[in-house]
Amino acid sequence: MHTASLSFNSTNVRNLIALGSLRTGLNTLSRLAPRLAMAWAERLFLSPPRHAWPAAEQGWLALAEQGELHTVGLPVAEWDGKPMRTYRWGEARRGKIALMHGWGGRATQLHAFIAPLTAAGYQVVAIDAPGHGASPGKQASVLHFAHALERLVRNEGGVDGLIAHSLGGAASVFALSSQHLPVGRVALVSPSADVAAYARHVGRLLKLDNDILAGLQHRMETRLGMRWQDLNAVSLASTLVQPALVVHDQGDREVPSSTGSALASAWPGARLTLTNGLGHRRILRDQAVVDQVVAFLAH
Repeated sequence: MHTASLSFNSTNVRNLIALGSLRTGLNTLSRLAPRLAMAWAERLFLSPPRHAWPAAEQGWLALAEQGELHTVGLPVAEWDGKPMRTYRWGEARRGKIALMHGWGGRATQLHAFIAPLTAAGYQVVAIDAPGHGASPGKQASVLHFAHALERLVRNEGGVDGLIAHSLGGAASVFALSSQHLPVGRVALVSPSADVAAYARHVGRLLKLDNDILAGLQHRMETRLGMRWQDLNAVSLASTLVQPALVVHDQGDREVPSSTGSALASAWPGARLTLTNGLGHRRILRDQAVVDQVVAFLAH
């Protein structure tokens, strides 16, 4: 994501525009039937892309102890009671570390952290958020991510550490702040932060007028029972007490590194590492990044 969001990857928006008539259709509909245009835009914002597991991740699927956790009281009624896929690797000789993927991702996307953590004596636990990976559904939001993380952490009776990527970072900050989750140390990789800024970015891509954007915001805030400004991770970070490490690449084209810097500055005592040439996802597989995150969590 370019900044941060409840929703889908800006790269997917560009692809849809390149493929056909999304922008033209939305703008035409906004003139003829504004309410339908808002509903269409909302569906786009809440619909994550789903990708097949690459070969590098399939082996970790086979090694995992897989299970299910059921949703309880999610803000979108269609999710109540539906299962989310969980994963477990290793034994908890020293404790447990949770993984939280980003928008359009899945638990095994953070596979590079599993081997060193389990070798260090940690059990690694993870979840596919609603509408992602092996969890059912077609829609999700930052609140769904936060709920999934809360269910995972409370099911484990707390965790010693957490690694979160992209939207998973924004959701983790919200869950830690609002639910006071029993989490020890926190490592955020390429974290997103601001729903409103992301909505403006997508609005510019789709050339939506301000009235449609305002209506979209009202629809989504009403549906989710939460103002966008109350989800801003930078604002919420100042309330957190966990030791934190933020790692962000200065060439990240989906979430600018200024977001990670702002989060680290707002989070009391947080450490910031800026990398170069790793982008938004390759950073998850970089050995130096993996080593630093594991050493931080195993402090």
